[in-house]
Amino acid sequence: MPRSTIRYQFIADERARNVTMKKRKASLIKKMSELKTLCGVDACLVLYEKEDAPPTVWPSNAEAERLIQKFDESPLTMGNANARQDHPDFMKKTIAKVKKQMDKEKEKYLKNLMVKCLFDDNAIGEINNVEELDAVRSMILSEIEVINDLIEERKASSNVASSSAGASSSNQTGLKNFI
Repeated sequence: MPRSTIRYQFIADERARNVTMKKRKASLIKKMSELKTLCGVDACLVLYEKEDAPPTVWPSNAEAERLIQKFDESPLTMGNANARQDHPDFMKKTIAKVKKQMDKEKEKYLKNLMVKCLFDDNAIGEINNVEELDAVRSMILSEIEVINDLIEERKASSNVASSSAGASSSNQTGLKNFI
């Protein structure tokens, strides 16, 4: 049977809050000790109880300073912005990544919609969103510009080829007529 969920809330009574803090602090120190012993890892705990009070440090100040310095000098944290990241920074990066993925998916969707509209006469009537219609129109116009640029390039290259090879070549004339 699963545990029931515990609702955490601020303890208004200062005496009860201090008693709870002492119990939780002892529990945290015990868990850190167990973690260090059972897993064979280096661990330290720095616990700030109140703003003006000095922090509680386990196992000792010197050991905690040594471990923090070791962490700062480790290759994982050197030059790695993700190793030292607070929650707002993490959320900003995650949101930016998701927005980028959404933009890619939207572009893919609009390209498929554009192709569908070009080949299916009824597809345009199925689009109810004005923004989608505008986006499809913009994509079609940009594709038309690309096609026009390609046509101009081909015309220019065929003109250069015909002037260098001579105007009497029948193959060149046939290519000009084709384009």
